[in-house]
Amino acid sequence: DVIARNTLTESEEKELRDFTVDNGGIFFSSPFSREAVDRLEQWNVPLYKIGSGECNNHPLLEVVASTGKPVILSTGMNSLESIRDAVNILTQNQTQIALLHTTNLYPTPSSLVRLGGVVDLMENFPELVIGLSDHSTSNAACLGSVALGARLLERHFTDDKKRIGPDIVCSMDPDELRSLIALSCEISMASGGRREALVEEQVTMDFAFASCVSIAPIRKGEKFSEVNTWVKRPGTGELSANDFYDLIGRESLQDLKENVQIPRSAAY
Repeated sequence: DVIARNTLTESEEKELRDFTVDNGGIFFSSPFSREAVDRLEQWNVPLYKIGSGECNNHPLLEVVASTGKPVILSTGMNSLESIRDAVNILTQNQTQIALLHTTNLYPTPSSLVRLGGVVDLMENFPELVIGLSDHSTSNAACLGSVALGARLLERHFTDDKKRIGPDIVCSMDPDELRSLIALSCEISMASGGRREALVEEQVTMDFAFASCVSIAPIRKGEKFSEVNTWVKRPGTGELSANDFYDLIGRESLQDLKENVQIPRSAAY
């Protein structure tokens, strides 16, 4: 009944294709039969989407792979072994592949999204583009997946959530789509990197770090101690705060006034 209510005729699908292309979009589709692949080939689609239910449909995968066009493969309901079999079929034809972690529940509760599946796919298929096909009711899962390394996102879309349809409950509207694009790009730019000081942080380091400073006059030959030495901002001195305990107990090699940064030459 669901299929009967929502199936497009060939002319309706062609109208949708023309509208998409005329407005600068990329039209592609998810075939469920050889006939559908033949129709899409007549329209010269640039790539194919394979739904999770066809991930283990090897005959259909062979037909799609024979086109030599890129494939976005959803992996819901399938084991890693089943996914690997599908990838092997597609790669025999040197097909470019992207894998989408998916949970096939409409809508998907947050507790069953399992973003760890994105990580599993990245670890098991490091040579492929990995992403998330999400059926939850907000952008949270997609944005979380980007932080984990997802590079392709899919959510259902509707122009109006008051429409009637089986997927409206888990579809995003135009405002949510704008937000998803903006925030996912922002998170992607913020991802990666290493835990190390940046050159750009030096101006803050100079201000925020501390240096070894005399807190009383120190005569040449007098030992540095916690009575005459302490650490203070800024961090522009030659001896930083983490040199403090190595400095304590050494004899000063020169006279120092009170409240000056201690030069390295005064102790070493």
